[in-house]
Amino acid sequence: MEFTPIDKLNLDERIIKILKKKGIEKLNPVQTDAVNSGLLEGKRLLVTSPTGSGKTLIAELGIISHLLSNGGKAVYITPLKALTAEKYNELKDWEELGFKVGMTSGDYDSDDAWLKNYDIIVSTYEKIDSLWRHNPSWLSEVDYFVLDEFHYLNDEERGPVVESVAIRAKRKNLLALSATISNYEKIANWLNAIPVTTNWRPVPLREGVIVEGKKSYQVIFPDETIEIKGNDPIIAYTLYVLEHGGQVLVFRNSRKMAESTAKKISSSMGLLSLPDKELLKVGEEIKNVEDAGSDEKEELYELVVRGVAFHHAGLSKGLREIIERAFRERKIKVIVATPTLAAGVNLPARAVIIGDFHRFNRKILGYQEEIPIMEYKQMAGRAGRPGFDKEGEAVIVVRNKKEAEKVFKKYILSPPEPIESRLGNESAFYSFLLGIISSEKKISEDDLEDYAMDTLLDKDVAEKYVKRGITWLRDNEFIAGDDELVLTKFGKRVADLYINPFTAKVFKDYLTKSDKSCNIAYLHLVAYTPDGPTVSVTRSELEELVDEAPCPLFIEEPEDEDEFYNYVSALKVAMIINDWIEEVDEDVILGRYGIGSGDLRSIIDTMDWLTYSGYNVAKVLDLKEHYDVLYTLNLRVKDGVKEELLDLVKIQGVGRKRARILYNHGIKKPEDVVMNVDKVKSLLGQKIGEKIAKEAARLIAGNA
Repeated sequence: MEFTPIDKLNLDERIIKILKKKGIEKLNPVQTDAVNSGLLEGKRLLVTSPTGSGKTLIAELGIISHLLSNGGKAVYITPLKALTAEKYNELKDWEELGFKVGMTSGDYDSDDAWLKNYDIIVSTYEKIDSLWRHNPSWLSEVDYFVLDEFHYLNDEERGPVVESVAIRAKRKNLLALSATISNYEKIANWLNAIPVTTNWRPVPLREGVIVEGKKSYQVIFPDETIEIKGNDPIIAYTLYVLEHGGQVLVFRNSRKMAESTAKKISSSMGLLSLPDKELLKVGEEIKNVEDAGSDEKEELYELVVRGVAFHHAGLSKGLREIIERAFRERKIKVIVATPTLAAGVNLPARAVIIGDFHRFNRKILGYQEEIPIMEYKQMAGRAGRPGFDKEGEAVIVVRNKKEAEKVFKKYILSPPEPIESRLGNESAFYSFLLGIISSEKKISEDDLEDYAMDTLLDKDVAEKYVKRGITWLRDNEFIAGDDELVLTKFGKRVADLYINPFTAKVFKDYLTKSDKSCNIAYLHLVAYTPDGPTVSVTRSELEELVDEAPCPLFIEEPEDEDEFYNYVSALKVAMIINDWIEEVDEDVILGRYGIGSGDLRSIIDTMDWLTYSGYNVAKVLDLKEHYDVLYTLNLRVKDGVKEELLDLVKIQGVGRKRARILYNHGIKKPEDVVMNVDKVKSLLGQKIGEKIAKEAARLIAGNA
């Protein structure tokens, strides 16, 4: 494989200087292939190569070469906020050339006009899709798009947005980056791009299985079988890797399994896990995290001081960041995670153990389904730390030799599933159409059909959906016009809010025919929309929650079993948020509903967006009795407070706890803070009190 010294490339001297500062003297085979395929000359490329093979640098070279040659702006798009922050930090190095790097994600009801002053913008697929609907002038200057983690096109949830963005990006210049795509020729052809594909990895990967032998466990690789002793295959192989100086990532198919496996590994480590000073420091950080529940922190502390942690979406952002950093710094030796970790942050380990190749699916008889090959490849791809390991090892736990053969054939020897369009349902496709009409402002049916034909869908399917979609959007008053389609006032507001049109229809249908109700009813309505957050519901909750509703709900109880589950899930979300806005202690909420602090934050963020959207839909429809309630509800959801604290939480630095302390001592609005600075200092502490008094004064001056 070819490594190319950067001095031998046709690179601008300024680029070479920054690459050397980053410690890069040569391009690896993947990067060399991309350059040889025309990366620096602005050719459109689809680069598919394994995790950790240096695709980010390819993007950096593509962006900088394009900007130096053509001017304009470039956008780097990722599927996850965590990745956006990571890529933003890497691209900041290029500010030395005079290019300003900006980052944006979230807040979908905004055109981010401030980005007109930036040359390189890092964002998520959802945010870029929402920005197109707002049509800011700076977005028309973007003529180079990097579509990172492009295999997310195949994701049930995110795929429709990735495809929507790609359809518009491919009308400009683009670079798509992905892990292995089996049908890369078809996807490259669709993007009008040159495929650059390789299996080269900086650290070679060995893939195998763990199976029970006669007196021990056998780790079977194609070229070698290792015998290891122990009572549990995951623990036995983890200890084996640790004894040989490696780190381990274990993947389990549920949070409960991740947590219990981490505890078992920790208690089996013996002398290997005696706490040292570094781990005790990490443990103290865990204890002091502000955005997490007490039980979570206590559980993790006990594990982290022994070099083990669990990791899943139920953990708060603060906890996840500490665990990830300590693992990168090689302090934590073992992380047991759910598969979400494999798709997110860059955390390589010597060995990856996949504890389950089945996962829970409530819609399937028996509730178990085999994981996709792509998901396995994402997890296995984390094996091997560049600079630390000569090779990485990924193993799947199997029950017997027969299962081992099946797993080898399906997961290790087969390519991942081909990438297909996820726009093939009404909800996704109608949202796509609404977005196109919004970004174009007005468009003929023929031109809209051209966009539809540009999707990855079969042409007959796309034609059927576009005709039905136009009729549905017109019948439900999102669009108007005959020769040219335009958004109605209602349709434009829905497009700008970045909610699914079916969500807007739920708001419209129920609010226009219902009288005012209690907070739980509004929260349930919001959570029951297609955009609403979902939580798991126990059998007892299915029976009890409906009886606990304090007032009549807007939506009648459905008879369909699946719909009833969703109905109760939305009611559970409503009760969680109602507790939140009634200032119930976070630890109590977590315990009462069996959720994690990460779940709570995710639910709050989504319900904040949806109550805001519900308020705006009610306002554009002039439903005053509803929009007043939803407006207040949105303000309360944002900060988790009773109505009486809304004035205080407007002060920067004052959250629900500080606001309650101040209010209970007679300080009820920003003016009271300014008039009673000494009292505020005595209640909140000298430094914090002084800072909050300044913020209160600034707020009052801004409102004057």
